[in-house]
Amino acid sequence: MERNYPGGPLNEVPEYTSIGSMLDTVAELYGRRVFMSEPGGRSITYSALREKVQKVARGLLELEEKPVVAVLGDNGIDWAVSFLAALRCGGVAVPVDRELPMGEVHTILHYADVNVFAFHSRFAEDVADHLGRHGDCIRQVVMSGPPGEGGMDTLPGLEQRGAASEIPLPSGTGVDQPAVISYTSGTMGRAKGVVLTQRNLLSDLRGMLQAVGLRHDEVFLSVLPMHHMYECVCGFLCPLSHGCSVVVARGLRHIAEDLASSRATLMLGVPLLWESMYRRIMDSISAQTLGGLKLRLGKTAARAGEMVGISDARRKVFGELHRRLGGRMRFLISGGAGIDPEVVEGYAELGMELLQGYGLTECSPIVAVNRDTANRLGSVGPPLPAMEVRIDAPDEEGVGEIVVRGPNVMVGYHSRPDLTAEVLSDDGWFRTGDFGRLDEDGFLWVTGRRKNVIVAKNGKNVYPEELEHALNRSRLVAESMVLGRRSEPKGEVIWAIVVPDTDRLIEIAEERGRDLDEEMAAELLRRELTAVNGAQPVYRRIARFIIRTEELPKTTTRKVRRPEVMREAGLLEPEKTYRV
Repeated sequence: MERNYPGGPLNEVPEYTSIGSMLDTVAELYGRRVFMSEPGGRSITYSALREKVQKVARGLLELEEKPVVAVLGDNGIDWAVSFLAALRCGGVAVPVDRELPMGEVHTILHYADVNVFAFHSRFAEDVADHLGRHGDCIRQVVMSGPPGEGGMDTLPGLEQRGAASEIPLPSGTGVDQPAVISYTSGTMGRAKGVVLTQRNLLSDLRGMLQAVGLRHDEVFLSVLPMHHMYECVCGFLCPLSHGCSVVVARGLRHIAEDLASSRATLMLGVPLLWESMYRRIMDSISAQTLGGLKLRLGKTAARAGEMVGISDARRKVFGELHRRLGGRMRFLISGGAGIDPEVVEGYAELGMELLQGYGLTECSPIVAVNRDTANRLGSVGPPLPAMEVRIDAPDEEGVGEIVVRGPNVMVGYHSRPDLTAEVLSDDGWFRTGDFGRLDEDGFLWVTGRRKNVIVAKNGKNVYPEELEHALNRSRLVAESMVLGRRSEPKGEVIWAIVVPDTDRLIEIAEERGRDLDEEMAAELLRRELTAVNGAQPVYRRIARFIIRTEELPKTTTRKVRRPEVMREAGLLEPEKTYRV
């Protein structure tokens, strides 16, 4: 689609016709380069990856004529090989959340018609317990271990079988057939399997690389779980398609050390991760002698340097901070939910480019992303070049539901035409369920999820995410969740569930010579909420709050499980009841 694209000309990138041709091309171009490294020192080059994937793909075809392969495990080479082999043999990959209870995993296997289940050895006992007799119709493949271990197929065993096989691999046809089924929920009848084709995935990859200028020697630090389409496409397939390297992180607790040791240039994260990391950076600066003064002076010096044309003035002024993080970081990418604009600005002031994007699994997953040449703070950037975006039923401020169309939009929900029809029109427009607006320059701004919107008595929409950003800026608040509670005379009343920073509260109590108790905590938090309310119009003010002492429950991609929080607080009515 032709349009005047913000940030200047698009980057020139190749257009692949299939995942197989992409893998062949990058293996020829970057054969000796290490594609992926794991904790413990194991690594694989591009050429070795292609060879292994092709052998395992043939091995899968020896097991099943049309493999539907569920993949369960930690980020790493075995996960990557299993996923790519499923696509390379013309089959379907079903990435599974490693944090799901095995009962829900079994539900996904059932819904997706899985006939091959590849899993890490640490899940072997649970798999055996839960699959039982139903496992007879599913070929089980343990990702690690020697061929034939425990009577099961193994990934090395499949590789050996494939090496001896003469079954031809598909030449690239079928790119519009289902390639991935990604489940957004695995429980009972609510399980929704998003069906994506190879063309969907490749078009999204191409759009991202056209928008964001990546080099071929980038080093990605992989932190988020690969089963999620955000990390799978942007943090795995994207570097693979561009000849980059991926270093698998040891976990959230080791990010700073892994950034330093890997000397990564790019990392994908979610808002909670970036906000937490920014808070730790600020706390470490504040803890230094005259830390606050040094920070202000540094910002002033950086601005002065920029005014006289020093493009990397901030990286030089805050060089010590950059060196502690490896010294080579080019981009921080945020997605999965809205991030506090003040945090994005804070990183920028320290010389760190944070690019916020927006997407959904149903869109493979990216819809829009800020560019390195056009980064508008607070927005999620312009839609990808091939994407069409319109705002449905906008209000007086131009905010309405975001509706999108493009080559990356899903085929539909697996075996659920009823659910597909609710969100996908016959002419390809997908209703995202998110509210937002487009500005005059074509940048997309997302205000919040439609299902979370609070409708005030005056009919105005209140977006919980915006109030949560305001609350979370307080040093006394670790995290929060804002929701609406129905009140007949007042419309929806705004409540907040607040998790306090207990260490900070204890510190204040000790300064006052008191022990911290519930009454004091409530008093301190009430002052913070009153301050937040003072900056809001009347209809957006928080009326009541609940103190929660435990961290909010989250998904593996660090999204708050809102229904679970409300249920635990006694605020969620049962969805359906039955007469005995």
